[in-house]
Amino acid sequence: MIKIRPATDADRPQIIARIAEVFGPEPAARAERLWDWQWHQDPRLPTPGYRGIVAQWRGEIIGNLGTIPAGLHIGGEPVDACWLVDVLVHWGLTRQALKEYRRQAPTAGPDLSRGLAAALFEHPAASPIQFGKHISDPMTTILERIGFTAAAVSGSMHRRVSLRHTLQRSLGAPLGRLLGAAADLGLRLGPRPRLPLEVLEGGFDGRFDRLWEDLRGRYPAICRRDAATLNWRYRRHPLNDYQVITAGNGERLRGYCVLLTYDKGRRRWAKLVDLLTAPGDPEALRALIGGALHRLRAQRAERVETFACGDGIAACLGSMGFGPRLTKSGRAQPLMVRALPPTGAGLYVTQGDGDGG
Repeated sequence: MIKIRPATDADRPQIIARIAEVFGPEPAARAERLWDWQWHQDPRLPTPGYRGIVAQWRGEIIGNLGTIPAGLHIGGEPVDACWLVDVLVHWGLTRQALKEYRRQAPTAGPDLSRGLAAALFEHPAASPIQFGKHISDPMTTILERIGFTAAAVSGSMHRRVSLRHTLQRSLGAPLGRLLGAAADLGLRLGPRPRLPLEVLEGGFDGRFDRLWEDLRGRYPAICRRDAATLNWRYRRHPLNDYQVITAGNGERLRGYCVLLTYDKGRRRWAKLVDLLTAPGDPEALRALIGGALHRLRAQRAERVETFACGDGIAACLGSMGFGPRLTKSGRAQPLMVRALPPTGAGLYVTQGDGDGG
C-alpha cells in the first residue's frame, strides 16, 4: 500500500538516495552538505528538523516534497506559507507501486486520482500557501492541475557583464585582453552610482532589523528578511561566500544587495541573490544594481543572473540591460503560487527566496 506522510530526519538517507537517483550525484551531495544548515539552523523553523512530505511503498520512499518555511508576511503580518524544494518522484518505483495499487483497488488510503506528485502537494502537513521556482515542464503541468498559477511579471533575468574573458579564451590572453577591454567599452553597465555604497564586511546588524521593520508592511507580501534570517542565509551558508553591498546614510539603510560569484570550469558567473529597497525608491535600487554590475566586472564575471517578481523590479532590471533567461526549450520559468490571498498580490521575491542562490 502507498502511504503519504510527513517526513522526518530519519528519512534522510532515503531522501538523499532518491535525489541522487532522480537528479544525479552532485545535487545529492549538495543536499547532504546543506542538510543541518537548512533543516536545523533556519531561524524561521518553528522547531528544528526536516519539514516535508514523502510517499512510501514497501518501506521505500518513492516520492519527496521538501517544504521550507517562507516566513511570509502579508500586510506586515506573518502568514503560514512554504517554498517547495527537492520535489521528486522516482518514476521506476512509482510505476511499480501504482500498478500494485490499481490491482488491489484499495478503498482506503491517499487520493491518487491526480497522481502521486499531486498527493504530496495536497497533504495536510504542507502549508496552505505554497511557492515554487525553477520548476520543470512536467512538474509545472502537475502544479497547474491542482490550482497553482504563475505570478505576473516573474522569472529569471540575466545580462552579460564582460566580453574580455570570452575573447581571451578564443583569441589568447594578450589579444583577447586588448580587444575585450575595447569591447567592454561598448557593453555599458550604466553610470556609476551616485549614492554612496559600502561593502558589508561583518554580519548583518541592527540596521537590517530596522530596515525590515520599516519595509515589511510597505510590500503587499514579502518573505522575512530580518538580521537573524540574513545572517543564517548569507553568512553561515556552508558552501557559498556571499558579498553584500549597502546603500544608506550612517545608521539608516536605504537598501542592500547580495552578490555571489562562482566558477564553472574556466568561466566565472554571478548572481544578484537578494535585493531590497523601499518600494518607490528607484534611486537606491538603480544604485545597488549598478554598483553590483561594476563590482562584478572588476571580479571577472561574464554573466549575472537574478530573479524578478513584479513590474517595478523587472522594469528597472530591464532598463539596465537585463532580459528574460529562458530554458533550453525556450520558455520562461515564472514563480508558481498556490492559495495566495488577493491581499498578497504584489508579492516581492528575489533569487535567494526558497533555496535559490
